[in-house]
Amino acid sequence: MLYEHFDCEIQEGTARISLLGATCPPLSELCDEFLDLMLRLQEDAAARVILITDGNRSFDLRPDLEAIAQGKCDGESFVSLAPDLEIARKLITIMRDIAKPVVAAAHGHVQESGLGFYLAADVRLASTTATFTPPDVSRGLLPDWGLSFTLPRLIGPGRTLDILWSGRTLDASEAERIGLVDRLLDDEAWEEEVAAYAERLSRLPQPAVQLLKLASQEGTQLDMTSMLSYEYEAQHQCWEGRETTEGMAAYLAGRFPNFAPAQAEDEA
Repeated sequence: MLYEHFDCEIQEGTARISLLGATCPPLSELCDEFLDLMLRLQEDAAARVILITDGNRSFDLRPDLEAIAQGKCDGESFVSLAPDLEIARKLITIMRDIAKPVVAAAHGHVQESGLGFYLAADVRLASTTATFTPPDVSRGLLPDWGLSFTLPRLIGPGRTLDILWSGRTLDASEAERIGLVDRLLDDEAWEEEVAAYAERLSRLPQPAVQLLKLASQEGTQLDMTSMLSYEYEAQHQCWEGRETTEGMAAYLAGRFPNFAPAQAEDEA
């Protein structure tokens, strides 16, 4: 699938989305394309995992800061900022709500609103050369794009305030050490390791993967009793599924499961 601001290629169960262009496009254009793409992938049985990479530009989704600053100085109301906040809400929400696993892989710079976009993924990979810079609070606005939700849960309140108040850039090793990044991958083997990680996810039983995604989101909000009830119901749902049958058969045979694509089943 080729859009103006994204390229998406589906191979062997992985839908790889790459950002296109040297600079950030208008957020409204980017939002419309990304929402359309994610909804298509949600319905595409060939896409078992969604991998978002920085392609040939960084994770940098900054709004038109000059226009925002000029509008504020000219006395415009808060209504002028509301469309950008609504765009952020839509993009972050669809990444969390889509049933399939979403992996973000950063090879270069992650900065401004791009940090919130990157952190909204289920799993965050980074090259050893990646860097991370938050939005600058000195402008007088709060960092948005869900950072007030994701950062405290990933790195704690104190580190969140330190990073956002200082506005400093983190290198990849510090980002991994404090929990901003889930896994560092060697820069020299970047493409191979990213592809291998996505392939591993695409070859897992998807009902279990998708129910685990929901469990990891709910687990920080619910008590133990509620989560035990969820596990019971989720386990029952997995047990009845075709992919669990294949997973158990593969275990007994000492092999890795082989889940036939939906197209192959339809043609049989």
